[in-house]
Amino acid sequence: MSDYFSSVTAVNDSANLSCRGIEDGLADVVANIGSYACQVERCVGILLQRFVYTDSDRCSPKATSLALGILKVFGRQMSDGGEIATQRAISGLLKLANTSYLSSENDSSMSYASDICSNALTCVANAMLLNPECRAYAAEHQCLDTIVDILGAAGNDSTLSFLCARCLFLSLNTIECAQYCVEQHRLQDVLGQTANIFLNHDDVSTSGKFSSQQVLTEILKAAMGLCGYALKWIHADKISSEKKLVLDDSFPPDKAVDFILLLKVALDTLDKAPLEDHHLASSTKQAVAIVMNFSTIEPQAIRDVWLPKGHMWKHVDTIFGLFKDIVYHVVDTFSDDNNLPSAIADTYQAELTPLMLVLVRLVSEHPDVREHLFYKVYPKDAIDFAVLPENRPGMAAKLVRLMRSPDSGPFSVSTITGDLLLALLGNDIRQFILTVGYGNAAGYMVARHIEIPADIIEQVRESSSESGAVNPVTGRYWSQEDTNQELANMTDEEKEREAERLFVLFERLNKTGIIKTANPVRAAAESGRFEELDDCD
Repeated sequence: MSDYFSSVTAVNDSANLSCRGIEDGLADVVANIGSYACQVERCVGILLQRFVYTDSDRCSPKATSLALGILKVFGRQMSDGGEIATQRAISGLLKLANTSYLSSENDSSMSYASDICSNALTCVANAMLLNPECRAYAAEHQCLDTIVDILGAAGNDSTLSFLCARCLFLSLNTIECAQYCVEQHRLQDVLGQTANIFLNHDDVSTSGKFSSQQVLTEILKAAMGLCGYALKWIHADKISSEKKLVLDDSFPPDKAVDFILLLKVALDTLDKAPLEDHHLASSTKQAVAIVMNFSTIEPQAIRDVWLPKGHMWKHVDTIFGLFKDIVYHVVDTFSDDNNLPSAIADTYQAELTPLMLVLVRLVSEHPDVREHLFYKVYPKDAIDFAVLPENRPGMAAKLVRLMRSPDSGPFSVSTITGDLLLALLGNDIRQFILTVGYGNAAGYMVARHIEIPADIIEQVRESSSESGAVNPVTGRYWSQEDTNQELANMTDEEKEREAERLFVLFERLNKTGIIKTANPVRAAAESGRFEELDDCD
């Protein structure tokens, strides 16, 4: 018996092949798949014509399963997805997946039906990855209907759940698409219910080739995309063509309850997914992105999810614990302040910033949460003003070190760290400066356009000789200041680095109008009081 493609000489050929002949011919192709490398496009055209566009060779579930398995392999070998990335192919493959899986009548055909469905979905997902332009075809209502229906019926089948979630993630890329899925399918509930199956995999047996964590991550990615576009739809009246949705936009109270299951699943994911070598797990990253879309105050049902009765601090402590672990690791590993910015930007920015934004919202919206977390950052009686804020033990000093980072964009780690510290201190600028030191806070205050309170400036003038007074520039008692000794203990390289930092800081303060004074570093340099070091020194 020759292989299948040798028996079919042209796409429109109506070769009179027996069902057994088709099955054996396709099996031969599978066994020698590598020998068709130069005929991929022709072979793809034949398979699409005879198994997808028509049912001329769809003589049995086995034959169809073999054909789509071959199509899946060939589809990966074409850089742009080839004919599989066309509207006709995408629509045909999803229709075939739907009729095969949802119309299976008995257990004997279910195995083949599941393979047909997974192979068809894989072809569609791969085509969308290889050729993003074809994602619009999968976003058509009929195609979305099919994907959502299969996901809802997949239950604990990890393969189908993963592939449906992948297809939804890739195709959910317009406001109209999200609106249709919410209004016609309540997709947020379908995703939440599926996520719960794999989140609680210890209690439920699952089947398929993907792990529970892989499926959960893919489901939450689709949910994150749905939330993002749903927010744009809900806030459409506030968004002009020039304005993008800002990070603190959230579901309004009347809409938040519609997405409450996703909030529950995301918070449960944070509770259950451990850090992986001081990094957030993939599923956890998606979960944080989802919870950022929700207020923590209203309506009451949403508030009760965030702060569950009887275990009020469950989710708060989880989020803070994840954040604290990463902060300790980053600051302790990259102890030199000069190494912190690059370490954060390269590796930790995308993890720390979302966690802090969630914490800032919780602290700002709930006085009880602020007090609870304040004592985790500043344990009672632990603010030792005899020590510089950045050198004190515990979490507070590490946050000050993060805030000192020169990267001061509006959503940089240093700026959001300042937001968190300020929120923990009740948004009291004076207390903020005294606690962290103006020298540490200056970069943050510039980024947020915060002026120095007049009484702080007056305190610098009048209180420097008072016993027990705090120097607001350093955040340490005046009595502990021994600048000459500190300078004596610094190397020339450290002095030069500190001078450069102060020079940049004063220039920024003058430009923003926060202070208007001569830059003392510039003045010292111009007067010859600084000795320029050679590169070799």
